[in-house]
Amino acid sequence: MELIPLGTNGYFPSYGRQTMSFLALAGGRAMLLDAGTGVSRLLEPRLASRLEGFDTLDVILSHYHLDHVVGLSYLPAVWKGSKVRIFGPAPPVAEADPRSALEALFRPPFFVKTMEAWSCEVEIVPVEGEEMDLGGLPVQVRGQSHPGGSMGVRLGDGIAYLTDTSVDFSGLPLAMGVKVLLHEVWWTDEEAEAEGRTAGHSALSAVATFARDARAGRLLVVHHHPKRTQEEIEAIAERAAAIAGIPVSAPEEGVPLTVDG
Repeated sequence: MELIPLGTNGYFPSYGRQTMSFLALAGGRAMLLDAGTGVSRLLEPRLASRLEGFDTLDVILSHYHLDHVVGLSYLPAVWKGSKVRIFGPAPPVAEADPRSALEALFRPPFFVKTMEAWSCEVEIVPVEGEEMDLGGLPVQVRGQSHPGGSMGVRLGDGIAYLTDTSVDFSGLPLAMGVKVLLHEVWWTDEEAEAEGRTAGHSALSAVATFARDARAGRLLVVHHHPKRTQEEIEAIAERAAAIAGIPVSAPEEGVPLTVDG
């Protein structure tokens, strides 16, 4: 499995970072985890070449906030295959079903074309159960605590993707033994304590402890607060590594990572 971070920021782009999107290539399948502004990187020739030969693009959305879905509107420009399948959380995980949420956004006056008018076929798939199969790749999902709802995703034993959520240790099975855990770190511990916030997003020590208890092979801290400099993000990764006892880093956008499992 190959993982290419396209966007690692939350809320809006800053410091050269785009909002959340990750390209995963595995078993002859091309998948996006979320579709923030990072999707724009697929115009870059070195990344566009990674999609050559793929006919279908599977997009798994954690939730429907704009910073995670606006990149869907870029697909008519960056995707040359014949089909896009969009998997989105449905009630009770999310407060909206994917079809109503996306059809409300991708139509005039907010976007020039409805999805039905795109040059490729678009299929919208509500995610209602906890397991599904993408061409032989087992996918597990779990509801998370976030305004409007969100879902965590696990791709085989290679990647677990948990963003826009408060840390929930009852969700450890989704990440247990995974090779690479992508988990948001929105707050430092000091910020969370000062602001008295514990819901909807995650703080550093809780994430690091979760990664340790899940026995993940590696933790990638993502969904950065837009105010953070690269130096601040690297300091967060170092602090998390001291707690988790496993390799921790902040992925560099556009740089592929190989994931075993």
